[in-house]
Amino acid sequence: MTLRGRRWTALLSAGLLAFLAPACRRESQTPAAPPRGPALVVSVSLAEDERDAVRELLETFRRETGTAVVLTSIDTANLPDRLRVDVGAGRPTLDLFAQDNLALRVLVDERLVDRLDDVPVPPEVSPAMQPPAFGGHRYFLPFRPNVQVTYVNRRRLEAAGLRPPATVDELREVARRFRAAGRGLGRVTLPLAEGAPATATLCEWILAFGGDPLVLNDAGAAAALAVLQGFWRDGLLARESLLARYDTQVDYLTAETAWVAPNWPFTTGVLADQDLLDRFEVYEGWRGPARAAHVIGGDVLGVPRGLGGARRDKAVALARFLMSREAQRLLAERNAWPTIRADAITGVPPARRTTLAAVERALADGWYRPSVPYWAAVDEALNEVVRRVIVAGEPAAPVLDTLAARVAAARRRTGS
Repeated sequence: MTLRGRRWTALLSAGLLAFLAPACRRESQTPAAPPRGPALVVSVSLAEDERDAVRELLETFRRETGTAVVLTSIDTANLPDRLRVDVGAGRPTLDLFAQDNLALRVLVDERLVDRLDDVPVPPEVSPAMQPPAFGGHRYFLPFRPNVQVTYVNRRRLEAAGLRPPATVDELREVARRFRAAGRGLGRVTLPLAEGAPATATLCEWILAFGGDPLVLNDAGAAAALAVLQGFWRDGLLARESLLARYDTQVDYLTAETAWVAPNWPFTTGVLADQDLLDRFEVYEGWRGPARAAHVIGGDVLGVPRGLGGARRDKAVALARFLMSREAQRLLAERNAWPTIRADAITGVPPARRTTLAAVERALADGWYRPSVPYWAAVDEALNEVVRRVIVAGEPAAPVLDTLAARVAAARRRTGS
């Protein structure tokens, strides 16, 4: 799940740069390898100030291999159309791409992406970072994971004599005490804004209670929704939760609207830029009665179908370079990106390293959203659950039964 704002671009960029330690660069006098054929074209969706670090990596690759790389940016929604045109014409115009891990299924089903069974993933890459296989085959390689961590106002926590909540029961107690200290207002903001934020939050809660978001009306989902409904009914959640997403969560933390808020780790860079980072405890969050669960977002690497010979070899070489310790470390240091490998966070300043360590712990309990062709029905159902069960207070069981039937019908329509 990538983070791209509009009015937030400047703020995020500044925050990201503040997060970073200077990257380990090669000596400028390192001789460049002689050019080897035409440039590769790689697509990665980036915020403006994320580009410099990626360009630096691609320049390092050119010096080492002699293969120049042109960086372009095709967004998640438009990439399938681009590949359809290329594959249909038999003339690939891309050599490598990074794509959101929720938008993979269509690329496999329409045979737009090459198999990568022959490309080894470095052993240092955590198994939790491995993209899902399709039909027993590898089509994608790990590149840029993302996962939410939790930010807690340290001063408010200490004043209440509490510690960061590690379980749902502890979260309830923290929320109760914070509401009492906060003039009767909820001080916990869960990301429940319409769309992807609400879907990710409900997936994590349902999994944490032992349920399956794709089934929706099992015992785990019912238990999770009963707890969330109670949190809302009892005023333990701030009403701002319904607008809480990656950008507004930062506002809520800095304005102390929220004293507890899960958000993506770019938040650390923003807080550091405002000299506010030391006000917050950053950790992986809480677990439910069944498990800890964290939705893994981010991008994975793919090679378009139709590349062959030396051109495919170069694209694979670039993909392997982007999975290397050197590349992952620079992206962690310069762009504050979570990394696919634990050996890539050395050299990051200690205050920022706390966030990356929390990210690593969260990723260890990570869950890849399944790339099923009926995911839109799941997303719609989960958002309706927020409106009807959590906010409106309807009984969970009949609502879940109705929505589960819709998801099941979508599953049958797609032949899944």
